[in-house]
Parts: sequence; structure tokens; C-alpha cells
Amino acid sequence: MSKYSTVILLFVIFGCSKGEKQLRGWLPEFCVFGEQTCPNPRVTFWLYTNQTRDDPVQLDPLNPQKDLFKNQLPLKILIHGFIGNRNLTPNLEVRDVLLQNQNVNVISVDYETMVRWPCYFPWAVNNAPIVSECLAQMINNLIRTGISRREDIHLIGFSLGAQVAGMVANYVSQPLARITGLDPAGPGFMMQVSLQQKLDSSDADFVDIIHTDPFFFSMLPPMGHADFYPNLDQLNQRGCSYISNWRFYNCNHYRSAVYYAESITSGRGFWAQQCGGWFDFFSQRCSYYTNMPNSQMGYFVSNNASGSYFLTTHEVPPFAKGPPVEVEFDVSELRKLTEIALS
Repeated sequence: MSKYSTVILLFVIFGCSKGEKQLRGWLPEFCVFGEQTCPNPRVTFWLYTNQTRDDPVQLDPLNPQKDLFKNQLPLKILIHGFIGNRNLTPNLEVRDVLLQNQNVNVISVDYETMVRWPCYFPWAVNNAPIVSECLAQMINNLIRTGISRREDIHLIGFSLGAQVAGMVANYVSQPLARITGLDPAGPGFMMQVSLQQKLDSSDADFVDIIHTDPFFFSMLPPMGHADFYPNLDQLNQRGCSYISNWRFYNCNHYRSAVYYAESITSGRGFWAQQCGGWFDFFSQRCSYYTNMPNSQMGYFVSNNASGSYFLTTHEVPPFAKGPPVEVEFDVSELRKLTEIALS
């Protein structure tokens, strides 16, 4: 490794210790602090409809054109994470499935140059608020011009993009209707005290979260109105490995988007059992909550869902196991195995 690469890695590991201005002079272009202004040349918005799926239109956040949108359809806004762009997760898994199966408009946010590898902390984390502010500017203008109603706007963010979605609430003129957090990023946010600087249940009328990597890239505590924990008993997503094609790959983290995409078309559904929380789940106390209603995880989650939900999946697609009775059977089997192991 060269001396220059070593300097870059040291900055990534130890963070910003001497202030942003000093770092600007030391780092190459790929590690940047975004300009604190909106519109921002590093934050772009791309409209996808069934007609423009292969040739999306870049939107002017100050003056979005009403005739580009299909008749006041629900609007889904997809927000990628670290080392992502408008064609990577969650866009890669979710966008075409949405357009093919739901009557919606889709906007993909792109802020690729602000989240390049290896510039996660402090760069990407510190850039998240400005991405949020610029996205809020777009949303405010969509509502102001009558293109979208605030009730029809749904933000779907993956990893760092989920935290961006939460911070949009700090800047919008009207409350957000729904935010879906797909395994929200943990590093840089886990110890953040201020709720304004991370995703939480106060950021929209309804916030649903899918936790697929809560012990590594995401976090374990509940963050939304409804929090879903697939395969938490395994400490790993079923069928996942950390090695793919002889290189490191965090399959667990990306499974959140895979499950969400499948939930849009699944005839069986990702049914989950409510439990008091992850501690109750690990303590084998979910039987105390059998009188509580189960819920589907994913696109068709009920707006009345509240609390923490647990489920298991298949190892290969289709991952959804279906009706609640199967979920309850899996949980009871886990309890029996634990009792045998302790006896």
C-alpha cells in the first residue's frame, strides 16, 4: 500500500479530527464535503414512469414539470446508500418491480459523488443532511405545484439513504406520509443523540423498518412505528454468506431491499409475529403476545402495525413463507430447540 493510500485510510478510520477545512486540502476529489446549498450539482433527481423506464428524465428541483408525471399517481422516492447511485440498491431491486406492478411514479435520487468508497466517515455521514435538504426542496415544489399530494409521497431509503429519508422531515413544509427504512445505516448514527439527525418514528405519519443486519451495518433498537426483524434467531439472513465470488459481500445488509421487492409481488407475503422487542424474542417470551395481531412486512404493511415483529424466511427465493401459522410454527420450533439445548 502506498503512503498516500495509508493517509486516506487513516482519515477514514479516525475521522475528522482537525476540521473540515484542513481535510479539504489533504484529500483527493473522491472524498468530498458537499456544498451546503440547494439546488446542489451533486444531488440529482430522475423521474421514471412506464414510458421513461429506460430513458429517465432529470428533474429541475426548482421547477418540476407537471406534464412529465403521470396523472397524480402515488409517488415513490428511492434513496440509495453509501457507494450507491440511482441504479444501485434499492433502485436495482425495487424500481422496475414497482413500475411493472403498481400504478406509480418513481423518483430516484442520485448523490453518488458524495458517498464514494472509502469516504464513509466523516464525509458521507456529514453529507447526508444536505442531501436531505435538497430532496425536501424537491418535495416542497412538487406539492406547491400540485404535482403530488403529500399523502401520496412515500420515501424508500436503503442504509445511509434511510437516514437521509428521516432527515428530510427537518426541511419539508408539510409532514411526510410514509418512510420505509431498509436496514438503516448504524455507523455514524447509532450514538447520535439528536433525533433530528437520524431516522425515527416522528419523521412521518408512518415509518416502517426492515432490520436485516442489526449487528454489523445497521442497528438493533426499534426506529419506526413498526420494526421487522427477519431471521433474528439465526444472527444471519438465511442463505447468506459474507463471501461472494471470493470477495467480501454483506449479503445480510442488501437482503432488506430483496425482501422488500419480493413483497410487492408475493402471493404469500412476509407474515410476522408481534413480540415485545428483541429482548423478549431472545428470551423466548413471544408467547405472551399471541393475542396481538400479526402483520405483513414490506410494501403492503398495515398502517395500523405497531411494535416489533419477527419472522423467518426461506433460504432461496421466493423468500416469503406466507400465512402467520407458519411463522408461529417456526417460533415454537425455535423455543423447543432452545429448551432441548438447555436440558
